[in-house]
Amino acid sequence: METKRPTFLPKSWDLPESIRKRLGDAAGRQRLMDEEGHLLLILHQAPEPEDQEIRKPALFWNQPGGEWKSYPEGGGLAALDAHIETYHKNIHSQDEAVELANTPRQYFDVMKHVTPLLRATRNMQAVMQQAREARPEERRLINFRDRAVELERAIELVAEDAKAGMEFSLAENTEEQSRFAHDAAIEARKLNRLAAFFFPLATLVAIFGMSPPAEVIRMPGFWAVIGVGILAGLIIRGLPMGRK
Repeated sequence: METKRPTFLPKSWDLPESIRKRLGDAAGRQRLMDEEGHLLLILHQAPEPEDQEIRKPALFWNQPGGEWKSYPEGGGLAALDAHIETYHKNIHSQDEAVELANTPRQYFDVMKHVTPLLRATRNMQAVMQQAREARPEERRLINFRDRAVELERAIELVAEDAKAGMEFSLAENTEEQSRFAHDAAIEARKLNRLAAFFFPLATLVAIFGMSPPAEVIRMPGFWAVIGVGILAGLIIRGLPMGRK
């Protein structure tokens, strides 16, 4: 019984049964299949965060006669060259984004792009190495393999820079917030001492305020109490503030 053709394969591709029976309904992970002289490379198009982990396949088929075909872009190895170049452009774009990032949010946005791109690049490099070993006579695969290795190194550096930048930015923000909290504590202490300075007077106003001012002033000991309150406030105000 002939195996059902997966929907992601072009209808015009006459792959051997030994390969078709190894394929599921979806393209799955990046990998290589080498059966009966047919070499099938299943790669992923450069991922984006909005893909929601749904990877779009890029297929490259080497027939026993040496001819290459590709899908969804035609052109065979020329399409493979363009495929790898797309990864190069995306990595370069993320490298520039890291250079421009200043805040943790900006670094996080970069890492949302870099993380899936790093994983896809590593897997692509592994497949290209296997393809090079499966077809040692196809020298063009050497260049593709070498370019994939360079891309893997480049995206790893971008990922490390983004991670280091985020950690530094977070540490810097934490230090700044600590400094603001310290300054706020100093200001709160000043306000508390001002309140302590005026508290005796405020208390006196509350006590004597129920009587007419003329009667309050004539009360025994009124000015002595005012003097003691002011003196107490000055003493509290003059206490050491502590080091900033």
